[in-house]
Amino acid sequence: MSEFPLHTPQTAPQAARTILKDVQSRLGFIPTMYAKQAEAPVVLKTYRMLDEAFETTSLTTTERLVVLMTVSRYHACDFCMSAHSWRAQIAKLSPPLIEALRTGALTGNTRLDALATFTYAMVDSRGAISDDQLQAFREAGFSRQQALEVILGIAAKVMTNFTNRLAHTPPNPEFGSENIWRASQ
Repeated sequence: MSEFPLHTPQTAPQAARTILKDVQSRLGFIPTMYAKQAEAPVVLKTYRMLDEAFETTSLTTTERLVVLMTVSRYHACDFCMSAHSWRAQIAKLSPPLIEALRTGALTGNTRLDALATFTYAMVDSRGAISDDQLQAFREAGFSRQQALEVILGIAAKVMTNFTNRLAHTPPNPEFGSENIWRASQ
């Protein structure tokens, strides 16, 4: 059980109410993570800022999802893996690609596999990767800029993965039963 409430636009601290209303209007529901983050409006605002910034990187939608799902799987975040599976489905990633990202299997795409491997190594080593690991990432066609952009995605996921683990954030049923992920899988 979590002592962190699932806030609504009516129960959230004033500074989070507009965000929750806007998200509810745009999506038709409030992601439970936002409802939990609303307890600390600065956390909700900062996450949204990081997420929006990550969306503007030179990484493609698919590549961003590889980063987000790799980090979320590493941290065993049920909410984030479920949310990103839903986002991947909306982005029309193939079901086998989504399943590979959910399980940590190879995708069959050399570039995406190099990105997942690099992202995993960055998180696992807390950024202390080897020259060989960086070189493998670069040889897959990624730039130095993109190596730094991966860090932005990791930062956003550390914030949400840790929040969701602390607050015991349940995945939204709106994600669809096929997208709900449990770390015990």
